[in-house]
Amino acid sequence: MFKKVQTRRVYVEIVDQIQQLIKKNILKPGDKLPPERVLADKLGVSRPPLREALAALDILGVIETRGGMGNVVRDSLDSASYKQRFKEREQERSPFELLEARKAIETEIARLAAEKATKEDIAAIQESLAKMESTISNIPKSKEVDRQFHIRFIEVDRQFHIDVAKAAHNDILFSTMSELADGFKQKLWVKLKEKCWSIPRHPQKYLEEHTQILNAIANRHSRAASERMYNHLAEVEKDLLSE
Repeated sequence: MFKKVQTRRVYVEIVDQIQQLIKKNILKPGDKLPPERVLADKLGVSRPPLREALAALDILGVIETRGGMGNVVRDSLDSASYKQRFKEREQERSPFELLEARKAIETEIARLAAEKATKEDIAAIQESLAKMESTISNIPKSKEVDRQFHIRFIEVDRQFHIDVAKAAHNDILFSTMSELADGFKQKLWVKLKEKCWSIPRHPQKYLEEHTQILNAIANRHSRAASERMYNHLAEVEKDLLSE
């Protein structure tokens, strides 16, 4: 039923293949998709692009996650706005490719920031960290407000990384980081990050990791700053792939 995926835009191809199975009535509303590891094997892909594809299908309203059942087909693709929404998802960057790029670039940015940051730069990073802490301390209870909190946290997280990039005092790296940071606003990135919030102490862990990055920069420990940044991004990647 499933075919091996062989193109570069892997997650888009997965989405398209599942769409075709629904259009041909091979997959019907209410059908359960195979478990992720099984589906990845059938498609011949790794779990990162599969996780991206499932997030895209969730955003599109094609599937939904049901407790105890996994991913279930929910829509026959009849929505009038579906094609436009699919086109928007098709144009988004891969969140896991974004993380690969960040691990390569932000580790060097953190190292340079530890060497070149001014007092004003340190103060700006501290301010972003304080906003992050304040956001976490006011985590709301209701699901509706939780989403607002999540969007707010993504913004303060983005600002922290932008401030670190400013502290590196390299216009090319700052421009590159600013472009990468735009990926924080993509719906695919937001959807994947939303799934992480069920992990116990998830926001607090991220706050601790950001604090370690700031401390290394403020103390002029360039190697430690680079390592702390890499470890943080590796943890983000691990969380995005968590069951």
